[in-house]
Parts: sequence; C-alpha cells; structure tokens
Amino acid sequence: MQVNTLPSQSAPARRPVSADLQTAQRLLEQNRPAEAAALLRGVKDPSGQAQTLLGAALFRAEDYAGAASAYQAALVCNPEDHATQAPLELSLANAQGDIANDINLKPFDKEVVLGAPQPGPDTRSVGPNYVKPAATTMMGKMASVGSAVRQGGLKLLGHVAGAAIGGIVGYAARVFGQPEKGEIWTTWSHKNQVKGLLMLSEMRRKMNENNLHNVYPEGELVGFADKNLKAPEWTQWARTADGSWNNPQDPKEGAAGTRFGRNIAPEKSKPDMENLLYPNPREISRVLMTRDEGLKEVPFLNMLAATWIQFENHDWVSHGDNSPNEVYEVPLSPDDPARKKLHMTHMFVPKGPTDPTRRADETGPAPTHLNEVTHWWDGSQIYGSDQKTQDSLRSHKDGKMTLTEDGRLPKDASGVEMTGFRRNWWVGLSLLHTLFTKEHNAICDELKKKNPDWDDQKLFQTARLINAAVMAKIHTVEWTPAVLPNPKLNAAMSANWFGAATKWLRDPDHRKTIADINLTDEISGGLVGGKLEKHGVPESRTEEFTAVYRLHSLLPDNLEFKKIGDPKSEQIVPLKNTRQKSSNKITDSMSQSDLLYSFGNQEPGQLVLNNYPQALQDLSVPGFAFMDLAATDIIRDRERGVPRYNEFRRNFGLNPITKFEDLTDNQDQVAKLREVYNDDIEAIDLLVGTLAEGTRPEFFGFGETMFQVFILNASRRLQDDRFFTTSYNAETYTPEGLEWIDKATMKSVLLRHNPELGATGLANVDNAFEPWDEGPLDPARHPLRRYKA
Repeated sequence: MQVNTLPSQSAPARRPVSADLQTAQRLLEQNRPAEAAALLRGVKDPSGQAQTLLGAALFRAEDYAGAASAYQAALVCNPEDHATQAPLELSLANAQGDIANDINLKPFDKEVVLGAPQPGPDTRSVGPNYVKPAATTMMGKMASVGSAVRQGGLKLLGHVAGAAIGGIVGYAARVFGQPEKGEIWTTWSHKNQVKGLLMLSEMRRKMNENNLHNVYPEGELVGFADKNLKAPEWTQWARTADGSWNNPQDPKEGAAGTRFGRNIAPEKSKPDMENLLYPNPREISRVLMTRDEGLKEVPFLNMLAATWIQFENHDWVSHGDNSPNEVYEVPLSPDDPARKKLHMTHMFVPKGPTDPTRRADETGPAPTHLNEVTHWWDGSQIYGSDQKTQDSLRSHKDGKMTLTEDGRLPKDASGVEMTGFRRNWWVGLSLLHTLFTKEHNAICDELKKKNPDWDDQKLFQTARLINAAVMAKIHTVEWTPAVLPNPKLNAAMSANWFGAATKWLRDPDHRKTIADINLTDEISGGLVGGKLEKHGVPESRTEEFTAVYRLHSLLPDNLEFKKIGDPKSEQIVPLKNTRQKSSNKITDSMSQSDLLYSFGNQEPGQLVLNNYPQALQDLSVPGFAFMDLAATDIIRDRERGVPRYNEFRRNFGLNPITKFEDLTDNQDQVAKLREVYNDDIEAIDLLVGTLAEGTRPEFFGFGETMFQVFILNASRRLQDDRFFTTSYNAETYTPEGLEWIDKATMKSVLLRHNPELGATGLANVDNAFEPWDEGPLDPARHPLRRYKA
C-alpha cells in the first residue's frame, strides 16, 4: 500500500544563513529589533555574525543581559572579532546597572501643577511653633527692650550707610564700569581690582534691567495661582516641600511645576523648527565633541568639583520626562560607528515635554516648559520637591533624615539609593547626597543640644534651612572661585555672600555673613542678609541658565579609585559602570572616605572642544538604548528656542564674533567648525561656541558667554529669595544656625563626617575642590594660593 506524504509533513528547505542575516539587518534598519531578535534566535551560524546581529537586536530592545549573552557567543565563534568587545562591555554595564528600569521620581502630574500650592491653607498644622518666648520678668523685659533698641539702631545705621555707599558705588560703576568699544571680548579681567569689579557690577546691573523676563501672562500670578490664597502662618519661618509660599503675595513663585523663565525676550526665543536638525547634531558631536586625543585635564580642580555642579544643578533645574512616543529622527552617516554597531539608520531623540498649563490664548512664539524641581536654592535634591517624597525620606525623629546603621542612604525596591532627586544617578552623586544628608543630621544634633524642647518638625525645618545655606555658601565662595580662580572674581563672589566690607576687614576664618552693622548694599554689605530684590520679575531658573550649565566635558571616561594610604590599591572603573544600580555596588566595596579621597585626587576634563566623554556619546537611558547626549543637548537648545551662539551673545550685551578665527586660534578646530557649519558663523550652536572660546581670563574654567549668564544668575538666586535676604536672621535660622553656616566649608563638612581624610592631602589645601596634593603646593595647580582670599 502506497502512502502519500502531505507537503506540510515534509522537512522544509532551510534558507541560507545569509538570507536570515540580510532579513534581520533590514528589520533592524527599519527599527524593528524585536522581530529581528525573534528571527535570529533560531539561526545557527559558526561565523558568529548571527550572534552579533542578535546582540544588536536585543541591545536595542533593552534586553541588555540577553545582548551580553549573544555577544559572548559571537566571540566564542570568532575570538578575533575585536569590534564586538565594546558593545559586550556596554551591555554588561547596562545589565548590571539595571539601566532599562526607570528609577526617576515623579514629583508632579498635570493635576498637581494646575492645583493650589503645597501646603494649601487648609493643610494640617505641621508647622513648627517659631514664636519667640516673651520675657516674663521685669529684668527680662528691660533687657529685651534694650536689645531691641540697640538692634534697631544698628539696623537703621546699616540701612543709611548702605544706601549712601550703594549710591556712590552705583554711580562709579555707571561712569567707570563701561565696556571698551571695539573689543569682541570683555576686558574686565585685565583691569586693576577696583576697575574690574566696577565693570562686573555694571554688567550685572544692565542684565538685571534687560535680561529678566516673566513667562506668565500679564496680570497672572506664577502657576496661575488663585490671588485670594493666604499663606499658612508657619511658612514665614520655614521652606515648604514644593517651594511654594516663599513669596506670600505670589504663592507658587519658584515652586516645582512652574515655568522656566527667560533671560532673552520671549519674542526672540522662537524655535527654528525648519533647521532643528541642521547642521546634523550627531555629526557636530562626532567631529567637535569626541575625545580624539584622550582626556584634556584641568590641573587646578578635582573630581569633586565636577560632581558638585551636577549635584547643584539637580537642586535648580529639571525639565522632567520627555515624550517617549514622539521622537526626532536624526540621520546617521554611513560611517557612523553607531550605524555599524547597531544597524541603525537614525538616532531617535525623544521630543521634550510640553507645558500642560499653557493656555489656548497664549500665542507667544517661545515655548514654555515646567521645572520638575523647585527653582529655589533650597537643597531639593536632598529633600525632594514634593511633600510625599520629603516625608518618605525622613526618620520623623529628632528632625533627622533616614540613614542606614552604617551611615548610608537607604535603598528602595529597585536597589538604588533613596534621596530627593535621582535622575542621571551615579556614584559621584551618591557620595554628595550621602554627605549632605549626614550634614543635615549633624545640624539636628546641634540644634537639639541648644533647644532640647524642640519637636521633630521644628528641628527638621530649621536644619533644612541651615543645610541649604551651607550648600549655597560653599558654591558661592568655594566652588566658583575654584573653577574660576581669578582674584577679581574671587573678590566678587566673597562680596556676594559676605559683602566687600567684611571681605576687606576680616580674614577668611573670622568672617560673619551678618555683620554687627549690616550694610544693606549688595556690594559693600553683600546679598545674603540684605535687601530682597526681584527686579520686577518673579523668581525662576531660566532656559538660558539651563543651556549654559551643560558641563559634561568635566567627566572622565574612567574613574580612578584607591584607598587612603595604599597607593597600590588603585583600580580603574569605567564611567558607564558607575551608573544607577551599579552605584551602590561600588559603595558596598569601598568606604565613603576612600571614594571621596579618590575623587579629591583625580582631575576632571577641560570645558573645551573635543573633550566630551565617550560614555555620554554612547549612552543608554530607559526607553532609548542608544543616545548621544552631546547631540541631544544641541537639539534641546534648538527645540526650546535658545538662540544660537552669536545671537545669544547679542542678546546678553556681548559683541558677536565676525569670523571663525575670533573663537579660537587653533586652526584645526577652525577648519572643523567651518566644515560642520558650512562656513556659516550664525549657525554655530551655543554649546559649541562656549566650548570653542579660546579667549578666557587667566585660569578660567570656561569662557565669557557662559560667564555672562553666570554673573546674572549667581546673584539673582540669592537676592530674590526671602530666606537668603530679609529672613536670613537669627529669628529664622537661630544664632547657632548662623554660626554653623559661617564656620562651614566644604573641607570642614568632609572632615566632620569622614575624619580619616585628615590624614590625606585634604589637610594640606584650603579649598576642597583643588587637587588634594601633599607636600609643597604648585601654584599652577593651586592658583588660589597666589592671593589672599
């Protein structure tokens, strides 16, 4: 009997492996990695090509552990395939760090940003009782009256003297502080001390007049807040979680979920959508950003300085989550390494978030965006920018924040440390968040010692004020002069905090922020403890401020970890292996003191062209396996309507360049700039122009375009905050709080919580952001030593 075999029962003819590879490659080029992976899983290929393609498909699908296995299998087939080693290492790093998992906190949604400030007037009474106890005895009453009379007299004297000095200095600045005509670059740094400071003062005055713009419609309060709201009484004495009620007349001013302001008029801040991808941002990154000659180091800074500015930026600015389902498609050139490695024809960059509070009748050309964190200098990166986050981080005992028994930040279910802000988390941020959480708790101990009857809430709120002021002071009088170690700039920053009179009359170890006679003049008396001044515009960080603080070139591609007193213990850890969940793998293996010691002894990168960390040009973030951060930052500026370099300079009162050679005398860089920007000076992006600036004051870490924005905002973020001006007093901070701030330095904070560092080069330097060198100090590495601080 003959049996007919059905065709379906026959063994199908196997297609050649090459056909499957070609199909998989087409699927990858069509951005269909899951389908490519499904096809390749059943392919047996002794050459290893199928496994390499499978690795690319799984990598793009964010299955980093699977990608690592596929790449390892490819190397077994072809051990000589060295090109597979780099994607294998990145896959392993991403898997270890759990990079596909979005650990970012979500502090607000549309309902919150459109609602009333936190806390509203009907909130439960959680505010501390800050009312000063009245004197009960006759002697006490007399002493109280006498003290009030004395304080009132000194205050009046400070007002009168400050007004007189301010008038004289202001007139002198207008007359003698004018820029020199015909110069592209400002010349203040070449003048004598007095002339240079007058020029800086006049530059700041002009920008306060011309470069502060409110982005809310005329007649509306910030965040469209209800004009009938009344501030809870306790907010006179303490900061709220979300930054509201700093200004009782404008309750959501500076709060999380309110708009970024503008330093350039909104009508001049229209995005050029037709040229959003021109010139190609990825090509700009490859040609002008890539570290082509290794790390160019800053000899007078350490890695704590690089980490510090990211730590502080997270207190000030965050645009929040992008739009994952709407992307810009950036073409990749045929020779782009990402195209070869991942078989992508385009890099996908998510569009930035939109403003849900934008009204239909707001027709201005400039887009508006919301700040995810409070705009104030209030330590929100430690404490959070919403009440729920803040409550979750507190121990609710003696005012303290929660730490583990061994003094570390607790971890959540994701295995990542808990703190107020976690975007872009890596081991450097872990160190500083831990350090200043410990500082908060130490302040609580001091306050409780002096005030044993205080409750948890009062201790917490007062310690938060003090800790935030310590961070602001460190940034103003230590970090900034370390990055810009110029004698005139150092004098100006000391004047911002202490006042020029205190700076001149007292040595650094005995300066008081609030002098006995507190001159209410921003130069002679300082901004802190002085007059509250908003220059007619509500507080906000601005889009331009965000744009110039892109300092990623400071980061090296490898970190050098070593133990105190053991020079042979050094180990090199790639930056990509320090991110997210990998952070606490490092802190599990090394002590905080050893890690801080390592950061204090490694130099960061210079803020110049062709010095961008490769790890950030080949970056994976949740939802996007491949992203070039340098290219993305260029797109963000264009998208947000931040003008390009030359137009940006014009709008900040600076002269534009007229030829590429004005930027730099490096002819190789000039040639690259000409090629990338098609010989069009006006097309140069802000980020590129600021990095290219070769004319800088001596020892300046960055050029004058960034510095112009810095001059404006460094003063404004102190001057327009009630808690740094009219409420910076003993009634709010306590006498012991003011003393704590006056004595605090970055060095003292480090030694307070890591006394082992006293046996290192930290003890040998004045400024903790300098390299922690031992023995005689080289002036080239310690330029602040050349003049009195």
